[in-house]
Amino acid sequence: MGGRNDINLLNRTHWALTDLSFRAIRKVRILSRHRSYFTEKQQSSDSEVTPYSESLAHVLESENRLYRFRRGMAYREILEHLGYKEGQRYIQRIQSLASKGDAVELINLNKGNDLFGSPITFTYGNYGDVSPTTLRYISTALEIANHFEISSSTSIAEIGCGYGGQAAVIGRTFGVKDYTCFDLPPVLKLIDRYLQGIDSDLTVKRGSFNQKSKSWDFAISNYAFSELSRDLQLSYLEEILSKCKSGFMIMNSGVSNKTGRSTGKLTIEEIRQFLPNLRLIEEIPLTGPDNYVIVWGEKK
Repeated sequence: MGGRNDINLLNRTHWALTDLSFRAIRKVRILSRHRSYFTEKQQSSDSEVTPYSESLAHVLESENRLYRFRRGMAYREILEHLGYKEGQRYIQRIQSLASKGDAVELINLNKGNDLFGSPITFTYGNYGDVSPTTLRYISTALEIANHFEISSSTSIAEIGCGYGGQAAVIGRTFGVKDYTCFDLPPVLKLIDRYLQGIDSDLTVKRGSFNQKSKSWDFAISNYAFSELSRDLQLSYLEEILSKCKSGFMIMNSGVSNKTGRSTGKLTIEEIRQFLPNLRLIEEIPLTGPDNYVIVWGEKK
């Protein structure tokens, strides 16, 4: 037992040291931006005031960069910034939502997410090597299953899809086939390439506001909706979210404003005008002082 603990300690120490430069640079950037880190522009999101968009265009220019895109500084700052301890917290949540055997099976099933993009992974005991971001996506899928009935026939709309990691986990976990992503064209291009790179069975549709007669069974957003400007949030509420029978959105604006993220965003009461049956629940694990989760259309 002592030998295994020693190996785990060495692994954590190794990654803490090799990841130190990223942590230090990210801290300096956040401190230097202060509240200007978050957008107040009417047609942009919080991620667009970081180097994220530029780094994405840079990645898409080269196949070699694509193979390592999840290690890029600007990209990690937005989507791959979780460390070892955060991964541990997500494993604890996965264990609380699933039996031990199911937790192992789910994590092993979704390690396929880490086959492309060269993410930083950590060794988590019997669960082996896995990215903390992938663990977050698995935890989110289980949170969804705890509140909703999701099956292979469920149609899903995701707002802000990153590189498609959450979509891939939901596709594997529930067998979902009808999946629409709403995001910028370069992001959608990366999603296609990523899903191809991990041999996912899921093919995502590209969403637009011009689908007047379209509706979906379920909506999901991991922070992205809450980071849009209020004008874009209103557009999504009117054109997409109000047409979704149920939904699960992790939020970091709209209630409190300890981080400054709620500046220029809709309040929860304004959102409730479009989603009258929404309910607020706790984000577990809590990853930010303003964070919470919106759910609506839960299973009986």
